[in-house]
Amino acid sequence: MVNLEWYRTFKAIYERGTLTGAAETLLLSQPGVSQQLTALETYMGVKLFERKPRKMLPTPNGIQLYNQIEEAILQLEKTEENFKRRNLKNLPSAKVGMSIEMFTHAFADILDKLAMNVEFTFGENEDLQSKLFAKELDLTITTLQHNHQNIEYKHLCKEAVLLVCSKNLDTIPFNQFVYKKKLDEAEKWLSQQNWYSYTYKMETIKSFWSQNFKKKPYFKPRYVIPNLSAMLEAIQRNKGICILPSSLCKDLLIKKEIKELWQGVKTTYNNKYFAIQTQSKNLKQTEEIIKILLEKENQ
Repeated sequence: MVNLEWYRTFKAIYERGTLTGAAETLLLSQPGVSQQLTALETYMGVKLFERKPRKMLPTPNGIQLYNQIEEAILQLEKTEENFKRRNLKNLPSAKVGMSIEMFTHAFADILDKLAMNVEFTFGENEDLQSKLFAKELDLTITTLQHNHQNIEYKHLCKEAVLLVCSKNLDTIPFNQFVYKKKLDEAEKWLSQQNWYSYTYKMETIKSFWSQNFKKKPYFKPRYVIPNLSAMLEAIQRNKGICILPSSLCKDLLIKKEIKELWQGVKTTYNNKYFAIQTQSKNLKQTEEIIKILLEKENQ
């Protein structure tokens, strides 16, 4: 029985003039194209091309076959394309919000597993939560939890945050304060440095201060950079201090491009949650996304 792909391969060879060109068009290997042509010629019982060093010349039988199948193959390809487009339009959808760093960490390598259309929105936690409350998003990944009747939270992961600084920053005085357990002096020294923060609200810095100094920080960040990767880049090139997720800075710590300044009296963690809009019409897709991400996190 004839294989329709043989005809498609024959058409590509005819139009491109070489096996290599046909292979590029069809996204196949050159040997694969050659095998399909041989199979078609065997099935038809005639030679369809004269094989020249740099060209595949159609025989009279090849020309006749091309004229007979060209329009049929074009119609078949149009039908396939229209079918794919209809299916794409009919796929279920979901709207998901998170930081761009969270997208890179969690979503970038699993998109092919999502049997749906997904519209991603990047932003800060509170802005994304507002969109979630307004039903403009179906799901967010956040470090915040709010009391809202239509929002359900599920735990995603817990990640340590690290106090890091530029490799050229003189940290000897601070190290001495910590070694002598002079935490008041250590806090004072930290407060006098150039701080980088994701926002002026300094949620992560406040959490770190509360864990280690039992109070709120009394300084303001000098630089507010609403992108953790950009903040990390700035710390490498300039003198300063910031608090970052361990997953983001571990490679640069190994390479000694930045320094871990202090683990703290007690390790500080960021809890990340799925925030789910329970009134969403895309709840089934939301649950599927959560399932895939949890499976990845637990691997």
